[in-house]
Amino acid sequence: MAAYGIEFNNKIKSFRCRHCGEESKTVWGWVSKDSAAHAVYFANLMTGHKETSARLTISVGGWGDENDLDKRKWVYIEARPIPTSYEMMVREPEESLYNGRHILGTSLARSEALASPLMQEFFAVADYIAFNDPAVRSYLLGEQVSSKGRETSEN
Repeated sequence: MAAYGIEFNNKIKSFRCRHCGEESKTVWGWVSKDSAAHAVYFANLMTGHKETSARLTISVGGWGDENDLDKRKWVYIEARPIPTSYEMMVREPEESLYNGRHILGTSLARSEALASPLMQEFFAVADYIAFNDPAVRSYLLGEQVSSKGRETSEN
């Protein structure tokens, strides 16, 4: 079983939702797999919306020593809380605030992502983020977005 780690950017940045204009928050970080750079993520925490929603832009492959843009693929996943956990849904890349950022690599449309052999890896990384990024976790639990503990962790 792969061992993931996470490194956080220590900032929580506010932004305005381009659809409704309400203020929400963004956090971002890096995920390692077996101690090697593996993924970059941006988590838009839609704090200005009535419905809780964490929108994750996740890019995997070609990071770190490999540094190969052609190997990077990214997806856009929305996480919403349910009574005992949360559920995740792949969305279209055009919905992501980071669509068009070439450094993330090639975007996968929803249908491409669901058919991709990388899909389980994207979900594993998203799940790791949801449980291990204190800002994302606190928000999905219905609490205020927390920056407490946003330092590097490995397990």
